[in-house]
Amino acid sequence: MIESKSVFEFQEPVERVWSSITIYEILIHWLADEVRGRPKEGAEFSWTWKLGIEGDFTTHGIYRKIVPLKELVLEWKDHPAGELTLDLIFESIDQKTSRLTIVNRAGGKAEDVQPLLDGLAEAWEEQVKSLKDFLATNPDFNDSKFKKKV
Repeated sequence: MIESKSVFEFQEPVERVWSSITIYEILIHWLADEVRGRPKEGAEFSWTWKLGIEGDFTTHGIYRKIVPLKELVLEWKDHPAGELTLDLIFESIDQKTSRLTIVNRAGGKAEDVQPLLDGLAEAWEEQVKSLKDFLATNPDFNDSKFKKKV
């Protein structure tokens, strides 16, 4: 598999970053318009983006690995590009700072999948900006008010 890796630092504790990515009631505020499925190894999920005149785009996957506050691995079942996984690695730098490493992996020849991986890395840059904006504008969000989490 060919991979691309992006690393992002947050002026947030790792617990807040983890909750923002694993609680689907929060994901709808920064990632996708509709999120289904709770994080549980082997469980399915779907993310839907409402693209206006172009219609909706939905992707489906499976949670392959979950290590709370450390790692989340997702595998897509129906991505147009074929075999694709996403590995989110969470690190606590100190009590107020954390790091998120995003690794996209795709099967196939490098010349075929590299443009896809470059596009995914670019898309995650935008998504992380949205996540940081969400966290900044919701400094007191209390994840206990959201439903079940990992």
